[in-house]
Amino acid sequence: MMFPKNKPKRSLAVRNSAKGEKCALMFDCCNGDPETTIYAHLRFFNHGGVSSKPHDILGVYACSSCHDALDGRTRVNWEWDAVLRALMSTLVSLSHKGIVKMRGEK
Repeated sequence: MMFPKNKPKRSLAVRNSAKGEKCALMFDCCNGDPETTIYAHLRFFNHGGVSSKPHDILGVYACSSCHDALDGRTRVNWEWDAVLRALMSTLVSLSHKGIVKMRGEK
């Protein structure tokens, strides 16, 4: 499935929200240090590429070790269900922080 090429939306609040957060990926290589957690963009399925990032909503909280594994800088076997779980966890966290809002939410 091809997705239309739209200019990716950026949010400093989303990217900064990772500071001090627990890693959501928790791969086997996870260092467990919230001081290294960043907002790692998910570059899959034609969203983003080597030199371009996808929309800021497409990311997860990841420690430096898990981020390296996700981006292929280190050789670590990881499963797609871990990425999906991390995406869900990160989106819920962004919602609780009031950074991501749903229309009509109560």
